[in-house]
Amino acid sequence: MAKVVGGFASSHGSTCSLPADLWEHHGEGDKRNVHLITVPEGRKVTYQELLAQADPNIAKFVNIETYERQVENIQKGLDELENRFRQTDMDVVVMFGDDQGEWFFEDLMPTINVYWGEKVHVLPRPGIPGEYRSYLTEEQDWPVDPELGLHVIESLMEQDFDIAQSRYQKEAYGGSIGPASWYLDSKRTIEPRAFGIPHAYGLPLGRWFAGKRVPILPISINTCYPPNWISPSRAYALGRAVRRAVDDWKSDKKVAIACSGGLSHAVVDEELDRMAWKGLQEADSEILTTLPRHRLQGNTTEILNWVALQGAMGDTRMEPLTYEATYRTLAGTGLGCAVGNWAPR
Repeated sequence: MAKVVGGFASSHGSTCSLPADLWEHHGEGDKRNVHLITVPEGRKVTYQELLAQADPNIAKFVNIETYERQVENIQKGLDELENRFRQTDMDVVVMFGDDQGEWFFEDLMPTINVYWGEKVHVLPRPGIPGEYRSYLTEEQDWPVDPELGLHVIESLMEQDFDIAQSRYQKEAYGGSIGPASWYLDSKRTIEPRAFGIPHAYGLPLGRWFAGKRVPILPISINTCYPPNWISPSRAYALGRAVRRAVDDWKSDKKVAIACSGGLSHAVVDEELDRMAWKGLQEADSEILTTLPRHRLQGNTTEILNWVALQGAMGDTRMEPLTYEATYRTLAGTGLGCAVGNWAPR
């Protein structure tokens, strides 16, 4: 039977790859974000409304000295994750990730999709100025494990999960998303364009796969977009079901499980981050499956990628490598930047 040999996760937001002197510039972009919410109420507001009710103590974190210290800690965490990935012997990596107007639009928006083609095409993302690595810089095809993909799909169907599946990429991706329920009250349209692997998979490949060209199995979760976005309890159950599939796979391959995304952003919600962080460090399914839905909006929903990964790792606790609440503006916008590792007993 197959053997799970480790779990790996990190955030993939801009503070993972930008030098400190560019954080303020990205903070200016936060002021135009139309999906800002109050913490902890989850009420949609403008930047000026958010600023008016922000904690004045945030001001002590919005400075270049703090940014430089946080950049150092974040990069140390990512370097350590890369080292551990390098030292782990695996044959395939199952990856949980969300899609944000990349492969899926409202012509067909699956809650869960397993991609099991022979390969997945990688297109470099626009370069981020600075000295830190992020996405792959060369166009290429990355290997996928279709044998495991088929097994996972069949196993999930037997476990009463209704799974979408795909085996090849399109020449161009585009369409619209929204409006719907909850916070999604406007329409977003993207003109068709060539697109490679989504960002939730791309950053791990480029930043902490340590040069290993190991096959992957991408499992996309609709964390972001109502009305059929996944719940915390369903994300955890999905992880458990994927783990059962891997454990039942009649193969001698060694399997790692990974994800990227989150934690809270574009408004930092340290309380929510700490809640999720505690659930991951204690392998506490009760905490993770009852995360408050009204606070899981927009990109903060990427926390559910971690919830699915913890479901797959079961009783194995996450070892925290980094957590930094990176405030980019006085209003409290920014990112809860995190890095973690699971080493099975």
